[in-house]
Amino acid sequence: MVPSFFPYGLLRRAGIGILGGTLLTVPAFAAPQSATQGNTVPADTAQTGDAALEKRLSALLAMPFASEMTAAAQAPRIAWVERRDGARNIMLSDRGQAPRRMTDYTRDDGTDLWGLALTPDGRTLAYVEGGDPEFPNDAPPNAGRAVFAGKQTVHLILPSGRNLMMGEGHSPVFSPDGSHLAFSHGGTLMVGRTGTTPVAAFTTPGVITGLRWSPDGRRIAVEVDRGSHGVIALWDIDGRAPDISFIPSGLASDVLPVFSPDGQSVAFVRRQEPVFNTAPDKGRFWSIHVHDIRTGTERMIWTPPQGTGSRFAAPEGSMLYWTADNQLLYPWEGSGWMRVCALPVTGQATPKCLTPDGAEVSSYHLSSDGKNLLYTANVGNQDLWRAWSRPLAGGAATPLTQEDEEVTELFTAGSDVAVMATGVTQTAHPVMFDHGTRQVPVTPALPPGVSFVTPQNVRFHSADGLDLHGQLFVPPDDTSRRHPALVFVHGGPRRQMLPAFNAMGYYSNAYLMNQTLAAEGYVVLAVNYRSGSGYGEAFRNAPDTGETGASEYRDVQAAATYLQHRDDVTPERIGIWGGSWGGYLTGLALARNSDIFAAGADFHGVHDMTGPDHPGLSPQQNREVHETEWRSSPIADIQHWRAPVLLVHGDDDHNVEFEQSTLLARMLTAQGVPYEDHVFPGERHAFLRTSDWLHAYLWMDHFFGRTLKQTQK
Repeated sequence: MVPSFFPYGLLRRAGIGILGGTLLTVPAFAAPQSATQGNTVPADTAQTGDAALEKRLSALLAMPFASEMTAAAQAPRIAWVERRDGARNIMLSDRGQAPRRMTDYTRDDGTDLWGLALTPDGRTLAYVEGGDPEFPNDAPPNAGRAVFAGKQTVHLILPSGRNLMMGEGHSPVFSPDGSHLAFSHGGTLMVGRTGTTPVAAFTTPGVITGLRWSPDGRRIAVEVDRGSHGVIALWDIDGRAPDISFIPSGLASDVLPVFSPDGQSVAFVRRQEPVFNTAPDKGRFWSIHVHDIRTGTERMIWTPPQGTGSRFAAPEGSMLYWTADNQLLYPWEGSGWMRVCALPVTGQATPKCLTPDGAEVSSYHLSSDGKNLLYTANVGNQDLWRAWSRPLAGGAATPLTQEDEEVTELFTAGSDVAVMATGVTQTAHPVMFDHGTRQVPVTPALPPGVSFVTPQNVRFHSADGLDLHGQLFVPPDDTSRRHPALVFVHGGPRRQMLPAFNAMGYYSNAYLMNQTLAAEGYVVLAVNYRSGSGYGEAFRNAPDTGETGASEYRDVQAAATYLQHRDDVTPERIGIWGGSWGGYLTGLALARNSDIFAAGADFHGVHDMTGPDHPGLSPQQNREVHETEWRSSPIADIQHWRAPVLLVHGDDDHNVEFEQSTLLARMLTAQGVPYEDHVFPGERHAFLRTSDWLHAYLWMDHFFGRTLKQTQK
């Protein structure tokens, strides 16, 4: 998991060819049928080095990339999904030894594998084939354009290696003894003995978003999202109680249930989403509650004070832990930093935070013996993430990982610890620690003949004085001469780029592309702009970002200014590229400052930030909000847009409406702005097929070659 914090209730903005103006040539390499090329003229002679570039990018994108790691609770066994040359397969390793491949997928067809789970003894594995982890209850994607679209199916791999289909659904979870498997399908809970066909336990209105077993395996706590609110249902697997009951709920969303060690109580978070434009220092929008199953009573044990930390946010994949000595462990950023804190279940004490102030936590677990808190954090260096261990009883934290790798995700595998690590030249890969002995099942290596530069951590300031971090990729040749340059803006925006491969596939690809651009002679600056994660709550929740004022664009301008003042950069040949929120910022840059940015590549960006009315605001207040949203949009400054742009979008995007790009194209055409456009029919937001990433990056490279390099003085 990359360092990314998810504020519960944050709404995903889903509002979030013809070549206009001057004709642009298209690259000479063959484009897939999924690409449109508009009113382009026939390609001229192939750009020098196209074949070598395609070979390089193909080899880099084919490198093994690990994700979706899981671990056995009682055995030193881990499993993960490995994407290699576009095909995804599940790998399994004991004590960090050479892995075994558990599946046999061979095609780059965009079929995802995810939701891995191991029985406590590690002998049986469940996973999901197909679907979209971000939108598990939507129609599955069909990026490979199969005759019959696939389904989202839960599979089971038995100790014998036999692969069984359990039925449609997602998020499989084994009971503590491994005897039962549960998973969700919309609002239906499916449960069965491991290895047998599961049956529907119950169906309830809404969508099931999370499952948690009681320690004795008798009950399952189920999160149910009903849109306006969320409830927690309890189901008794033995039928000793009514089939389904609900924890008394409020006018809020109840999430992250965890059972007490004896299974007789459930702790959970109750959170609300503030009304739009609520002042940061107003209200207390979440609390921790405990429900007594025997009596049916529920009580609040703690709520944060007003101010910083009064809105609930948590690292992705977080959960609550109920320790043997009746402490609850939970995430909180009351100090302005995402930390893990402990609270007595009685609630009659002040929370004690266990991780350092001034650093963010991205992942945390209890050790198998319950005596240590294991976590990943950027202690001492906000651009370096390491794994740490701290005794719950008190004492200093000790690092588990090295300073030459980035580690943002951690698991326990029996008494072992497993992390997902990346490096300057190594894609995401698992590492295990067996009582301190480091074991690496797979060591990714760059393809033969390919070398990378070591990104430089740089600091600079925005015009309003904000301290900014970035990574600079400097061409390996003689830097005494001037180069064209590029600003890279990530998406999210709750993301952080690092001086190494990223643990998220989307940004792992972006990193290798930035390295490739540097190898071709570009100076590239990846900027971590405000509203991103890793630098504290105030940075992540900076005022007036996005549709409320686009204040993060000041940081993009600061990145360009930094490049303009470098002796190795040609100031008039600075471009910009990014996807999603990075596409939005690319659009802003070109619309507002074509005098600074000579060209840009916009992948599935948001171009019109205006949205529907906000509940709780008056008609006049909504009109004022919409005016700000409009002024924060790239198309609001379309009359100033002059620089050429590359537009790439998949038309089955569920994160950013495809119409965001068609609207921009129509407006650019009316303004006579030159652009090149490509569409991937059936592709999602983060392209599922490696071949589509390859073509998109080749298009971009050729586009910048014409707009930034060929005009280089």
